[in-house]
Amino acid sequence: MRFRLLSRGGLFGLLLISLLSMAGWASALALAELAPPTPTSGNKVDWKGWRFSWEVRPREGLVLNGVSFQGRTVLKAAALAEIFVPYDPGQPRPEDSLDGMGNHLVELRPGQDCLPGTVCRMYDRNGQLSTKPVVAIHEESAGPVYFGDMGRAYGSMLVIWCASRLGDYTYLVRWRFRDDGVMMPQVGLTGRLSHTRREAGETPQGAVVQRDEQAALVWAPAHVHNFYYRLDFDIDGPGGDVVEEFNHHQDQPGRSLSSRDAWTPLAQETVRSLSGETFRSWRVGDRASTNSVGHPRSYELFPGGTGVFRGAAREEFTQGDLWVLKYQPAEFPLTTRDPRPVSRALASYGNGEPVLGEDVVLWYAMHVHHRPRTEDWPAMPVEWAGFMLAPRDFLDRSPLQPE
Repeated sequence: MRFRLLSRGGLFGLLLISLLSMAGWASALALAELAPPTPTSGNKVDWKGWRFSWEVRPREGLVLNGVSFQGRTVLKAAALAEIFVPYDPGQPRPEDSLDGMGNHLVELRPGQDCLPGTVCRMYDRNGQLSTKPVVAIHEESAGPVYFGDMGRAYGSMLVIWCASRLGDYTYLVRWRFRDDGVMMPQVGLTGRLSHTRREAGETPQGAVVQRDEQAALVWAPAHVHNFYYRLDFDIDGPGGDVVEEFNHHQDQPGRSLSSRDAWTPLAQETVRSLSGETFRSWRVGDRASTNSVGHPRSYELFPGGTGVFRGAAREEFTQGDLWVLKYQPAEFPLTTRDPRPVSRALASYGNGEPVLGEDVVLWYAMHVHHRPRTEDWPAMPVEWAGFMLAPRDFLDRSPLQPE
């Protein structure tokens, strides 16, 4: 094992889903005594230039703190903070994570649940090696990462993950750290579909996935999984953050208007939307830190998911894909500082405050639409969704070492 860890320490109908969702609100409020994480809290990991701490919190589950690469900080804290699952028929609209992702961790099986051929270590929620683990860390090959006239280069990844069973779904939450400085947050979805019996066949809001033992049609509603990540950046030290947006323009197919392609600073708190036609992405840099060729050091967020979701107008937290906010200690949902859930709190955080050169927090929403298949019944295979955080001019040169 080439990493070090230093420990510190079937839903059966739409009505039933709605009732469980309502019960979740009461459970979530019990988590309000939690304070925000700190950069040094948790269990420390040191692997191939990466250093970070991890902890399990009742609300968010797996949280990363104090993330740095090659001696320079990247993130103060990062976590999947909310899972909102509106169903295509309009109801229900559960917030799957309200019961607490850390309160519903699935016990892992040593020797079975990590990638075959890898060396895997498993820990309890306190970071102790355990016979009843809930967090796994393993190293795996990234395969060839360079083929060219300079030879070949091969990479590796450190993977930390856990699983939470929320209702009939199990969410596998994992963070993959590549040795070239790339982070890949991912969520795997599996479980037993919510379903009902009906006489009608295919509908716009779902699909027939099977016939039961009485030859009745089993109908599963389509739905959207919205994953809200809270990413508290600290590029090369606290403060001095600059958030910029990139858009690519072309006046006709195949012809680029490169003079309009630029990184545009976002000067105030704002909500931004995805734009596939302009290849939109965002980066967070530090205004006082540059690499050896004079570029500002930054990390770029490349969006993931399968589309865009917008809820009803009253669901303000669904009216964007990226929230750029100035860090405020009180702006942390379901803590003593703000007892509201993400669905009620997030939209209220943005009030136009200046963010250039400040300490910033990004909230990023990744959307996955799931229209059930017959292959999803009765046990849905894992579907993975993720995005990428990649160094942009964070290093002085390529980290690859070709043969």
